[in-house]
Amino acid sequence: MSQPSDWPLPAGSSRLLLPHAISQQLASNPLSSGLYPVSYGHYLEARDHRVRRSVHTDHLLIFCHAGRGFYRTEQHQGVIHAGQMLFLRQDIAHSYHSDPENPWSIYWAHFAGSQTQEFMDYIGLRGAPEQPPVITLKRWQSLLPDVTDLLNLQHQRLTFERAMYATAILRKLLSQIPLLVKEPAEADSLFNLTALDRFMRDNSHRALQLNDFAEFSGLSRYYFSKKFRELTGVPPLRYFNEMKIAAAQRMLNETNASVRQVALAFGFDDPYYFSRLFKKITGTSPQHFRERVEREQQRQES
Repeated sequence: MSQPSDWPLPAGSSRLLLPHAISQQLASNPLSSGLYPVSYGHYLEARDHRVRRSVHTDHLLIFCHAGRGFYRTEQHQGVIHAGQMLFLRQDIAHSYHSDPENPWSIYWAHFAGSQTQEFMDYIGLRGAPEQPPVITLKRWQSLLPDVTDLLNLQHQRLTFERAMYATAILRKLLSQIPLLVKEPAEADSLFNLTALDRFMRDNSHRALQLNDFAEFSGLSRYYFSKKFRELTGVPPLRYFNEMKIAAAQRMLNETNASVRQVALAFGFDDPYYFSRLFKKITGTSPQHFRERVEREQQRQES
């Protein structure tokens, strides 16, 4: 099995390696042996992410959803931009790295199986010598609900049954790719709140603005704001800030990080502004919230 990079994971990133015993079960089970994951993950703003392999024993897909990176194989080299997918076939030496000025954010999966060639033919990555191993997806955001389900498995004990579920999700994701290569029909371009929610959670450490959400959704600022309010009843930035503060509450409750450290973790350079926003949303300051939680825990223990 090819070893995923040991690039240190920043906030919001994840990496899951299936145990060897479970991978062997997937390889021998007729329901999964055609194509199954070996490892997968999500790297956000992967600065200094760099990999070089002379031996590659399984297949690798890298999808860039922000920033850009560079790749090189024996036959091809090029740039991977947001919205593009790179396929690196097994047994082919390769290297890739994130752009130091505009580091990529990527979803990736190492996978294996007897039907890999058939899947790649279906997707359009047939591996012909003259064909670059890159395809561009349109409206890829529609994949995010399934990607979220796949990534969420890292928070559960990985049994064989859950690994089978991960296999089913990966196969579903790959099966949808040809639908996203061509320009979407009008009916396919509907506002996707689930995908946007995932984007917000992945970027809760950043100070994103309305333009960022509208661009992600492929809509104008006006139409995006109007559609978002219709679906949620609140403005987009209020939704995003309430999401951040809820996560900040968990961090205050579960760690010893200072208020300033918590503020920085969620993209607030000014801890005083963070504290004011925290109180506006929760009714109490971060410090008082932590003290209240500590008192409640002490009462429960006494």
